[in-house]
Amino acid sequence: MKKTLVAIAALAAVTGAMAQVTISGGLAFGYDSQSNSTGGATVTTKQFGDPRGNSALNFGVAEDIGGGLKAEGQIGFLPRLDSGNGTSGSGTAAAAPAGYQSFLALSGDFGRLQGGTFADSQALVQFNHDVVNAWGFNPTNGAAAALGGFFLSNQLKYTLPTLANGLTLSTTKGLGETAGSRVGESTSFAAGYTQGGFSIDVAYTTLAASVAIDTTITAVGASYDFGMAKLSGIMTQHAVENATTTTASNIGVAIPVGAFTLAVQSGSADGGNLVNTTGSTAVTQTSVDWRVSYALSKRTTIHGVYSTLDGNNNTTSVNGDSVRRSQLFVQHSF
Repeated sequence: MKKTLVAIAALAAVTGAMAQVTISGGLAFGYDSQSNSTGGATVTTKQFGDPRGNSALNFGVAEDIGGGLKAEGQIGFLPRLDSGNGTSGSGTAAAAPAGYQSFLALSGDFGRLQGGTFADSQALVQFNHDVVNAWGFNPTNGAAAALGGFFLSNQLKYTLPTLANGLTLSTTKGLGETAGSRVGESTSFAAGYTQGGFSIDVAYTTLAASVAIDTTITAVGASYDFGMAKLSGIMTQHAVENATTTTASNIGVAIPVGAFTLAVQSGSADGGNLVNTTGSTAVTQTSVDWRVSYALSKRTTIHGVYSTLDGNNNTTSVNGDSVRRSQLFVQHSF
């Protein structure tokens, strides 16, 4: 729950009106074990901390500036409790926490303009329809990761004003910061619709993977909350111009039982954008993710996640032909 932290600026010397900053986020800490098996050899890595990056610290501000306009902004960080910085592992805490979700936005009757670093359109499909909260090996995550991650910098997003109840339409332009080149530039179009227990999100992105080659990424996610259970599914296609195409799908269900939530999802991927540890082209990939969550309070939850991944992994996931991962951690939001 967001709490007002401090007044930061006087908007009018005469009236003494103030803009207020809110602080929000969360902390997570636990145990993580991952075993990678390739060619009969298994390597296991264990650690305490927050390897999935579930800890966050956000400073936000919002202000009505008159004329039907509203300005808002946020500076967000991803501190890691295992290292004290933004990098998972046992290294020193010399580096600054990784930045994410840092933006400035202006909204009004014209819609909403948002610029900075924030979740891209492909990532939002995952966040809204992955019942394991993107903590597992869901292969459709590769569509978002192909852009460079869930939270991209150098983005400008325009969201249209509401045309119909429950409908959201937006477009996002990303710049690559590559001198003298279009490499890294992206353009996304997204649509979302929610009505009652039903929701659906669609995202289409083109990315300049190189000077002459474009990559297109399409994702569709849908969910229906029946009350006693929530059923979700995601389908993605990742196509490299004049080269390979990878398709992936994932279906899952989450069932609340008192203070517990039980979730399971199964995914598969097929195509030439999957590679194994030797760099050779893969053909198939299958995954299963299990999650058990227990709410200690409204803001504190214990999560247990067990994931399996077989076949050849994509480069945005983990290395190895067979992977088993166990996670147990406590997450507190504020």
